[in-house]
Amino acid sequence: MSEPRISGAVFRADHPEHTDLSETAEASRKEPGRFNTSRFGAVYLSCEPDTAIRERQRNEGRVEHPCALFVVSLSVGDVVDLTIEEERRRWGLTTQDLTSDDLSRTQRVAERAFENAVEAILWPSATGEGTSVAVLFDRLAEDSRLEVVHAFELTPTTLSAVDADTPIATIHPLLSTFRRARSSA
Repeated sequence: MSEPRISGAVFRADHPEHTDLSETAEASRKEPGRFNTSRFGAVYLSCEPDTAIRERQRNEGRVEHPCALFVVSLSVGDVVDLTIEEERRRWGLTTQDLTSDDLSRTQRVAERAFENAVEAILWPSATGEGTSVAVLFDRLAEDSRLEVVHAFELTPTTLSAVDADTPIATIHPLLSTFRRARSSA
């Protein structure tokens, strides 16, 4: 494989038992998200640990215990990077499309990306901070990687601190030891 377009640690806040990412992708077919449909699943991740928690809060209303922050090793080669305005225009999307509750436009883009064997889509998080990643699980190349490598428990005390805007890396300093995902595009 040529050098991956994205490689490193990404993050997901979820129930501690949800470590099987193939099951996560399959479950997403039942409740399609911004960048997947009932035809194909996706694993939703964030480039920053705090973004993962904010995304969970946005989607669930509040992060409830039990919850874990998963560190996921990601290495993929074919990526659509919608954090770049020119790329958004090329795919026919606006910044508003990336935060809208109407998912029809982003799901059409996801369908096109899936048809073109794209492995992942990056976009500015709908929370207003950070970057989100949808990994199109069924399109992962043989030499790509998507694997949970560590889990941090988010206790009720931790969740209260996060609600008070304490950065999660302050609570779990080990997070700083993981090499964050970077795009080599």
